[in-house]
Amino acid sequence: MIYQLIYHSHFMAVGAGPSSTIRSILRASEANNFRDGITGFLIFDKSSFVQVLEGDQAAVLEAYERIGDDPRHAYLTVLATRQVATRAFEGWAMGGHITSDETRDIYVRHGFVGGLDPATLGATLGATLGATRVVALAQDLLAFETRRQSQRVVGAA
Repeated sequence: MIYQLIYHSHFMAVGAGPSSTIRSILRASEANNFRDGITGFLIFDKSSFVQVLEGDQAAVLEAYERIGDDPRHAYLTVLATRQVATRAFEGWAMGGHITSDETRDIYVRHGFVGGLDPATLGATLGATLGATRVVALAQDLLAFETRRQSQRVVGAA
């Protein structure tokens, strides 16, 4: 079984702007997660994060503790934990997405209309169904990012 943890945190600007901060978080997360056998996905809506981490329970909890020590994250809240049979983000030490107008319909399709508000997410994730919805949202955002990257590569060729 794979341990999955979904959390919410508020973004705290520390030094660089949001875009370079997110890139820095994703690079560090990818390296740490690859080393620790963790996969996952980070969603950023310009004021807060929702992240899915999955792997060995001890490794995921250590990663969550590291995130709690990171000054770019504040008010961390675990929204859900669960055991799952397979990874949702196999092969992705850390994928990520910054919310944009282009993807608003993906959020709506999964029932996330008001952004990543922690009160709404807490109510949404009160049951296993809510965790499933967040993971499905992250998977659709990953698919969107993958398509966008392949279009960039084709366009550059």
